Amino acid sequence: MGFRLKDAETLPDGIKRITYDQIDRSLDRLELNTRNKDRAIHEARVGFKRIRAILRLIRGEIGPENFKLENQTYRDAGRQLSAARDNTVVADTLEGLINDCDKHLAQPDIKLLRKRLRRLRADQLREKGEQLPQIAENIKQARARVQDWPLNNDSFVAIAFGLKKTYKQGRRKFENAQYEKTTVNLHEWRKDVKYLWYQVTVLNALWPKPLDAFAGELSKLSGFLSEDHDLAMLRQRASKQAETLGESTEITNLIQLLDHRRTELQTKARSLGLRIYAEKPQDFCARLESYWNAWRPGTARIPENEQLTLVRYAASNDGRD
Repeated sequence: MGFRLKDAETLPDGIKRITYDQIDRSLDRLELNTRNKDRAIHEARVGFKRIRAILRLIRGEIGPENFKLENQTYRDAGRQLSAARDNTVVADTLEGLINDCDKHLAQPDIKLLRKRLRRLRADQLREKGEQLPQIAENIKQARARVQDWPLNNDSFVAIAFGLKKTYKQGRRKFENAQYEKTTVNLHEWRKDVKYLWYQVTVLNALWPKPLDAFAGELSKLSGFLSEDHDLAMLRQRASKQAETLGESTEITNLIQLLDHRRTELQTKARSLGLRIYAEKPQDFCARLESYWNAWRPGTARIPENEQLTLVRYAASNDGRD
């Protein structure tokens, strides 16, 4: 419930409150005395992704320089943790497949792959554990800057540009992923689906039940794409394993199983994506603005000088994140 605006607070206060909460939760997970390093790393990364979604929401308000600095800070922190998390996900994905298909995957070559993934996961976790203090220090410095974010408007103008851009980029990346279903394209689409999911969650107060439902569909789509990405990473590891073993029927069967499951997931993702991205970006943004206006009557109209600010920001922004 904390990751959403409240009726009784201004937009600037709400955004800062939510951001502080995500930062503090992430810092708590990065403490040296955390027992479950794997879970801590996962939850810290989720916090960083949520903050990056918030930054995308208010990018038109805080300006390109602030956005670039803050986005890069949380992006780099997440990347420093990503290798350990990716190896854990790959190992866990294989464990899940073995549990579901034990008769087909309880073979020597699969067991060897399983053993190697477990060892790699343990090595990465030890290495990342040594980096946690520096990552935490960088995030603490970023926390001190939140108070100075130039959030002044308690109106839809503060989020209009960012919300529209997030939806537009997700729509474009959805089209790219359908045109060419590469792992990279699907992964890029997944990131924007998550950003939109988190943004809609933050804006839940505008109209709770419909936005709950929409956020639920975004969460489901994110789940399909996340599982597909996990399977793609496992497939990559399995292919490398096959290279070291020579021809392996067991690994070949595993790859075929992964490809079949990925096809199912991508079909589901496409069906849901067609619905989520059915609107044009300007129509989607206008619909959310109408919700805002009903939520806070009289605050949604964008003054001409603020419209000019948005136009200037859009022109200065090169689109790079």
